[in-house]
Amino acid sequence: MKKKSGKTFILSGLILLFAGLLTDIRVILRLLKAITAPELDKIGIIGGADEPTARFLIESIFRDMNIIEKAGLLLIIIALVLIIIGIIKCIINKHNKE
Repeated sequence: MKKKSGKTFILSGLILLFAGLLTDIRVILRLLKAITAPELDKIGIIGGADEPTARFLIESIFRDMNIIEKAGLLLIIIALVLIIIGIIKCIINKHNKE
C-alpha cells in the first residue's frame, strides 16, 4: 500500500474545509453579527473570561444550530487537523531528503 504524501492530506483538508464553510454560512454570519454587536463593549468592561459571559456568547451564537450546521463545524475541525498533518508530513519529508 502506497503511503499518502503530505500534499494529499492538505488537499483533502482544503476540500473538507470548503465543504464545512459552505455548510456553515448561516453560523458564520451569526458569528460576525455577534462580534460587531454593541453589547460587546459592555462585555469588555465586565470581563470576557468569566463563565457567565462565555455562556452568553456561546448561547447567542450556537443556540439555533441544526444538525447539518453542527456537522459542518465538525468538518472544519477535521479539515484543520488534516491540513496540520499534511504540513508536518511535508516538513518531515523535506528534512529526510536532505
